Parts: sequence; C-alpha cells; structure tokens
Amino acid sequence: MNRSTPRTSRAAAAGGRAVGAVVRPAAEGDLDGIAAVGSESFSGLSPVSEARRWVGACWRASPRMQYWVAVSKGVVVGYILWLEKGGFRKEAVFELEQVAVRAGQRGHGVGEALIRSSLDDIRTYLRSRGARLKLVEVTTGSEQGALGFYARVLGTEQVACIPDLFRGDEFVLIAREPPSAPPR
Repeated sequence: MNRSTPRTSRAAAAGGRAVGAVVRPAAEGDLDGIAAVGSESFSGLSPVSEARRWVGACWRASPRMQYWVAVSKGVVVGYILWLEKGGFRKEAVFELEQVAVRAGQRGHGVGEALIRSSLDDIRTYLRSRGARLKLVEVTTGSEQGALGFYARVLGTEQVACIPDLFRGDEFVLIAREPPSAPPR
C-alpha cells in the first residue's frame, strides 16, 4: 500500500455505534504509539523499548507487513498489523498478526473497526495489482478469549491448535471469505 496517500475514514462499530476513533494506515510518526499500545497489550512486547524495536522491524518489512492505527484526539488507541504470506500472489493470503486496543478503549468497537476498515483497504490494494483476498489467517491464544470475536467479525473457523506455544495453547483460525465493512 502507498503510505503517502492514506484513506482515512471514521469507523463505526456494528450496530452503528461510533467508536470515536479514526482508522487509517499508519504513518512513521505513529510507531511510538503503536509500541506503547503493544507493550500494554502483549507481555512479549515488554518493556516498551523492546516493543519499539519490534514495531520498527515490522514497519521496515512493508509492503509485506502493514500497520493501521485507530487514533482518538491525536493519540494512537489501537492498531492492527497484517502480514501477506507466500509472496505477492493473485490469490493473496493475509495473516492478522496483531490487533491491540488500549485498555480504556476496549469494548467500544475499536478492534472491529480496525479489522473491517483495514481489510477494505487491503482489498482495494489487491484489486489495484490484479489480485484478490483468498483468505485470512489468525492465530490467538487460548487465554485471550478472542475466538468468538474473530468468528463474529471475520467469520473464522478453528482449523488447528498448537499446544503450549507461548503462554498456552494457540488456535489457528481461517476466514475464507471475510466480510467487508458495512457502508460508512
């Protein structure tokens, strides 16, 4: 994706409830905010200095890895990181590598807005290169309770379980035809 011409949109959660955040492709100036949210959300990204190193490495892997952010009042309150797998194929496979939302913003539709808005941008990007989204892969830990969230937002199905991967079992989820965002 072209980071210099972001498509900014006010995202809305299911049911029309505004999340109060703007979802857009990340800019280099967002990396510290992404690292702060990541460090707060994932024990493997702590301390924040290590999160910043990781975020920087992922940023440099563009366009294979791409960030979007949710920003409220000028502050990054959430982010999503997508990873394109297996090369630049005509039938693309993207992995939702990470989605994180600040604790005070959780439960207000920010995560769903990040997924839906960024997926729409990914579909536009793929069409511009003559490709389509074949499927989305997600892995999530058993302790995170996110299985229902991904099933509702993406239509995922569990296809595998990797025992004792990080802090417990990790589930591999697939969405073959992930839904588009509702009209804005």
